[in-house]
Amino acid sequence: MPPPLETLPPGFPPFEVKICEASRREPGYMILSLGRGTRAVQQRSGFEALVAIDREGRPVWCWQSASSVMDVKRTPRNTLLVVTTDGCIREIDAGGATLRKWSTPGASPGLAGDEIPVDTLYFHHAVRELPGGNLAALSITTGEFEDYPLSLTDPGAGRGKRKLVADVLVEFTPEGDVVHAHDFFGILDSRRTAYGLDAPFWTICGVVPDGADLTHANGLAHDPADDSFIVTVRHQDCVIKIDRATGALKWILGTPEGWTGDWADKVLKPVGETSWHWHSHDPSIMADGSILLFDNGESGAFPPAPPRDLDDCVSRAIAYRVDEAAGTVEQVWSFGGPEQGTPYSMYISGACELPATGNVFVTFGGIILNRGGERVHLPPAGRGSAEVYEVTRADDPEILFHAEINNRDTDEEAGWGVFRAEWVPDDFFGG
Repeated sequence: MPPPLETLPPGFPPFEVKICEASRREPGYMILSLGRGTRAVQQRSGFEALVAIDREGRPVWCWQSASSVMDVKRTPRNTLLVVTTDGCIREIDAGGATLRKWSTPGASPGLAGDEIPVDTLYFHHAVRELPGGNLAALSITTGEFEDYPLSLTDPGAGRGKRKLVADVLVEFTPEGDVVHAHDFFGILDSRRTAYGLDAPFWTICGVVPDGADLTHANGLAHDPADDSFIVTVRHQDCVIKIDRATGALKWILGTPEGWTGDWADKVLKPVGETSWHWHSHDPSIMADGSILLFDNGESGAFPPAPPRDLDDCVSRAIAYRVDEAAGTVEQVWSFGGPEQGTPYSMYISGACELPATGNVFVTFGGIILNRGGERVHLPPAGRGSAEVYEVTRADDPEILFHAEINNRDTDEEAGWGVFRAEWVPDDFFGG
């Protein structure tokens, strides 16, 4: 097992452990994908890294990146797949060496020439290695639509031609050959507009200037039970399941508002006290088959209903049980909100079940507050911080670990964010 880092790299964030019951925590390490400023949109911020913390919450390993880091996922070979905002996916080992790197043409400055090119526009947000060794990742495509709302927040903006960006779920071989490319323009309703459409994500990224953000998928999981994908689609406020080979839509989990025709028939019907998620992230399948995700809680409404007041938004980890045969969904667990004293995290963030203990690690990675501690929207209005928790899966979850990354009390201009976290076993670092 590696010892705690004796010397932290220059620019390392403030990291304060608030609660730690080390003996009840999951063995192994949690790897945090962190950096300064607004995650997932900026190319470089001055400090971008993966940081591993041990059961005591001590940093033991740090891999720094030239570009902002997004998803990180362990492979069966005990290596890591990392998505970065230059539109690339890297496979790195525990020593930090890059073993393979796949590139896309959307935003890949300074390529060294040894990358494996993949014929898709831009990797973003999420990656998984599939059984058999292929990789699945999120990419994008564009389309122009006539007679489209020019703004969801300004009723006087009218309608006209608009360029939209939608996601593509790409499966490709390790050699870079595309096997499947499932276009979300063909899977979801391109005329269903929800809050987030007007967000300038793709303009800020520099990938699609003036592209309206129709879907904004941000996380994916593979379900081996029926060889399908589960994807969180933030700007449609839904989770969808699609067939791996064909891209056929199996179901939609989320608010039924705005879905029509065949899409309405795919919406799962709630059972019992089931509440919907809003602008969610990071889906995964738990040991009991439930679907776990991070519900950011942003907007909390579907147009034309007005967005929820910022001070009333609640973020949480939430688990749903889906009965595919019955076409129903039931909320079975959650952690977060005023009763647990957790923060509101408007973007990024994640949750994952841990294999030995069944504990859940929850990343409130996109907390935006001003100097007075009041909720505000994304920078420059406020400064980012993050809080991470490990909790039990009990109906009344117990907090076993809580740490905070926060420099709001300093004179530094840029705050911090944690995109999400990934667990690795004790032997990941060779001990």
